[in-house]
Amino acid sequence: MKPPPRRTRRPGRPAGSSGDRTRERLLVAAVETFARTGLAGTSVRDIARRARIRVSTLYHYFPSKEALYHAVQDRVHQQVRELVVTALGRGRDFKETAGTAIRQLFDFFLRNPAYVRLGYRTALEGRPGTLADERIAERWLGLLEGTLGPSQVRGEVRPVDPVLLMLTIDALVHWHIIADGLYERLLGKGLDDPELAHQVREHVTAVALRTLGLD
Repeated sequence: MKPPPRRTRRPGRPAGSSGDRTRERLLVAAVETFARTGLAGTSVRDIARRARIRVSTLYHYFPSKEALYHAVQDRVHQQVRELVVTALGRGRDFKETAGTAIRQLFDFFLRNPAYVRLGYRTALEGRPGTLADERIAERWLGLLEGTLGPSQVRGEVRPVDPVLLMLTIDALVHWHIIADGLYERLLGKGLDDPELAHQVREHVTAVALRTLGLD
């Protein structure tokens, strides 16, 4: 009786939990490295060193630095989208729902300062758009338009351009978090102080709601 044929997998790509852990470590290291030096200033060697793996191992998971960069961007967007969709799906009135989404967005980025720095690096570098980037932007605009449209028809919110609204909220959240050092100099405490973090979060939320006519 012949032994059963061995299962084959793509050569070089680790499988199972060990491979998953290595890929996760790679993504975490890539976030920190790209956030510090940007796409142009980062080498695969930098990321591999931070992840404590060989460069050859990195290439088993990602064919290029750019592919890893897009995987990092997609990771951030997926996490943020899940947070926002969860907040929007709780069936409350629009003002409460929008306020909850913005507060949770602020808290998420406050817990992940590397994501904030990564966002600024991406904006400053003005990396060339790809089909993946366009799809991410389209998903966000589609979500925003689908949320705002019915509320605008019912007269619950004032007419607002969804692109401008998206960029305004993004700018408010990112700038106030990245300005942590400025808070330290002006107020003697940073956003690691719970009272100040709460005050800033409520200010950001109030400005965003005012833009929608929900103040």
